[in-house]
Amino acid sequence: MGLTDARYDRDHILEQASRARSRHQRRRAIALYRLVLAVERNSIEIHERLAPLLAETGQEFDAWNSYRAIAHAALREGREDRAIAVFREATRAVPREIQSWQGLARLLVRQSEHDDAIEALLEGSRQFRTQWNRPLAIHLLRRARAIDPWHFETVLELARHLGRADQHAEARMLLDGLAERSQDRHLRRVRVAQIAVTPGPRTLLRWMASLRGSVGDHVESQPALPVRAAGMAPILTLAPTGDLPMLRERGSSRRGLPERDGDVDDESDRSSAVS
Repeated sequence: MGLTDARYDRDHILEQASRARSRHQRRRAIALYRLVLAVERNSIEIHERLAPLLAETGQEFDAWNSYRAIAHAALREGREDRAIAVFREATRAVPREIQSWQGLARLLVRQSEHDDAIEALLEGSRQFRTQWNRPLAIHLLRRARAIDPWHFETVLELARHLGRADQHAEARMLLDGLAERSQDRHLRRVRVAQIAVTPGPRTLLRWMASLRGSVGDHVESQPALPVRAAGMAPILTLAPTGDLPMLRERGSSRRGLPERDGDVDDESDRSSAVS
């Protein structure tokens, strides 16, 4: 033990680690910081330097352990804002570490920031898109539902995951409940999800009905055409004035009717006037 202490020069080791880090020699810096941690097992200062390096080199589990040690130390000191900042950094550095998302959401709920907590859990669930990681996404979405049972994005994404995981009964129940609480664009998104979860004529008809509702709303929103007041002359808007005789002649020939008497009399009157 005495020999170890004699060989341990903390300042020299930290100086070497800092130099290695500035030269982008991450693995050498990590080895030196771990040497310090072997002696000072609870040094938060070393964890703060070590955690980002571990994340950058793909050592996500060890990085999370360092981030967790930093956050817990901040909580012991009553610094919740500092702990939240550490968890946020952890979610960016090791996004596939589920505990970082859960820890962040738990602290946000403690500070009554429920919307931010739900957004954190939603973002966390989107880090686990593969078939093998789907149970982790479902777990985070269930945690979000514990905060707000009918948050639209939470329930919609949870139902989609449950449908892909062959849990159709629960997915249908969630989508039916969400449809009762939705309208317009949100309702159409629910109908599309229902088609994906339980394809069939009934869900297809529901989706078509939601589309008809949106078209009806669009028509009702159009400005109404002006109504002609009683006694006002009609306004011709179908064709230019120069095309009217041609249209009249075409209409008469189509119906097989002779020219109007008024037109013949007008022609004879013009001939007698010329003579």
